[in-house]
Amino acid sequence: MTPEELHNIYRSEDKFWWYRGMRSITRALLDPLLKQGTDRGLDAGCGTGHNALEWERLYGVQMYGIDRAPLAIQYCWKKSFSRSCVASVVQLPFADHCFDWVVSLEVLSHLAPGEDSRTLEELARVLRPGGWLFLRLPAFPMLRSRHSQWIGEQHRYRAGELLDKLTASRFQVIRWTYANSLLLPVAWLKFRIWENLFQKEPQSGVAQIPPAWLNGLLLSILKLEAVWIRAGFSFPFGQSLMVLARAPARL
Repeated sequence: MTPEELHNIYRSEDKFWWYRGMRSITRALLDPLLKQGTDRGLDAGCGTGHNALEWERLYGVQMYGIDRAPLAIQYCWKKSFSRSCVASVVQLPFADHCFDWVVSLEVLSHLAPGEDSRTLEELARVLRPGGWLFLRLPAFPMLRSRHSQWIGEQHRYRAGELLDKLTASRFQVIRWTYANSLLLPVAWLKFRIWENLFQKEPQSGVAQIPPAWLNGLLLSILKLEAVWIRAGFSFPFGQSLMVLARAPARL
């Protein structure tokens, strides 16, 4: 990811509808788990540290973070997220079985072919037996956009593909759902028609925050999805794929 895009994220993630809405959906899945009490978590691909700091505040857990971009870690330190360092998810600088839970958001999709399976093995290594893994990834190759190209996205996942990879790494899948689903028809029109006609070059989709009324409307739609998911329901299609899984209970 370019320094320019990291700056865009740092500047907009408190206000931009997608970041705020996806945090609400993520919490809908994490709340029941983390309110039971877990001590130590890892944000594998922590970006600017915003999510890890929020989880510390909400759940009282001790969070660690890694990111392969030095600038991302500089932003973490600027926010006083000091338990963060430059590292790759393919080779984590932690001992075996040292985390109760690991979260990785939109990270496997940036890896070279084959590295996602290696990363899942590495995440299993640092999780305690029975520890929790939460993944959020972009879904469906047909939804690849100019923004996807801009941020260096290498792959978009279907549920069956990701679940097979998790099972191969001995994870037990507890729950999965697509998300950012209600806006799927609009997204398809934008990515497959509008961008092909009028937006030829890759560019950031978060450089500018939409007008307040539109930002609020889009946020409300994602928050509605969060209510649905929190109630125990799932979406069969969507722009994102979320999976909650457990590491093997026995080594």
